[in-house]
Amino acid sequence: MPKSAGEPSEDAAALDLARGRIAVCDGASRALASGPWARCLADRFVAAPPDDFGEEALAGWVRAAAEEWSAGIRLPAEAPPYLSDAVARGSFATLLGVVVEAAPPGAGSVWWRAVAVGDTCLVALRAGAVVRSFPLDGPEQFTSAPALVPTSAGALPGALSAADVTSGACGVGDALLVMTDALARWALGRAARGGEVWRFLTEVAPGDFEGEVRLLWRRGELEVDDVTLVRCGVVVGV
Repeated sequence: MPKSAGEPSEDAAALDLARGRIAVCDGASRALASGPWARCLADRFVAAPPDDFGEEALAGWVRAAAEEWSAGIRLPAEAPPYLSDAVARGSFATLLGVVVEAAPPGAGSVWWRAVAVGDTCLVALRAGAVVRSFPLDGPEQFTSAPALVPTSAGALPGALSAADVTSGACGVGDALLVMTDALARWALGRAARGGEVWRFLTEVAPGDFEGEVRLLWRRGELEVDDVTLVRCGVVVGV
């Protein structure tokens, strides 16, 4: 959901549930073409995630994505110098990618592993309670300068050293929620005050979601920002 009807969202989400892949990215609002960069990262993760989530594998994967993003940037010959400088600086976005894999027969669960750069968050729920909140688990941890995945090769080493990796398992009835920063910060804050936020996020109808977000905006409870929520549940035993 974009923060403004007149502007495209800088968030991007992609899913391939058959192969167990989820990606949500949030483009930096002041960066050049950050929405397309977020879309590029999300789509590439779901199509072909990194072989592993180590820094070397991630760096090679991001470089290939950055080449794709750069190929889509076309400046007219008479473009002012500041635009050429912006292209040279590149773009930035958060990344939260999840790969879900079947556990051995009879285990009754699925295993997942996730990588994060920045403040897009994954919350794993069991019986309505948080099992894991990743990479952040409290509203006070969000800042105005999160780690970001850059298109610039020169900025990659420092950026990817901030990558977080985790893993877990979930069974029938469990849920995975992936949210961009504004919604994640609000949800974690409400949960800390004892609100029924996880029930709301797992049960709200897709057609009602936009209205609920707008209501929270009007009340001043939720930051006016692009909002993305992806929710997945385990509904069949493995």
